Amino acid sequence: MNRDTVFDLREALSRIDDDCETLHAMIEVFLEQGPRDLAAIQEALDRRDAAAAARSAHRFKGSVLQFCADAAVEAAKAVETAGKGGDVEETDRLFRKLETEAARLFEALRAEMKRDLAA
Repeated sequence: MNRDTVFDLREALSRIDDDCETLHAMIEVFLEQGPRDLAAIQEALDRRDAAAAARSAHRFKGSVLQFCADAAVEAAKAVETAGKGGDVEETDRLFRKLETEAARLFEALRAEMKRDLAA
């Protein structure tokens, strides 16, 4: 995958037998649930609960995996690992990177939906 590519559409489709309808349904669910998972991480960090942040990051990572979005997966994994270690400051620092990567992914997925609707 090109390092400028936010997610690997071809690989994501191959994992679901090239079913575009299923991919669109997955994107719709993720665009609704993903921001909630990020908010849960932020809320946990606000409470200084690194373990809860780790659990929410794990859930987000699982959702992101289906889109083959390497940078977002790695960012979520870093937050999860730091949270499991109990380091709230490091978890919070890494969460900023996750927010950036998640925003890039949300934007790319929305663009994919629009591209297909226009076709």
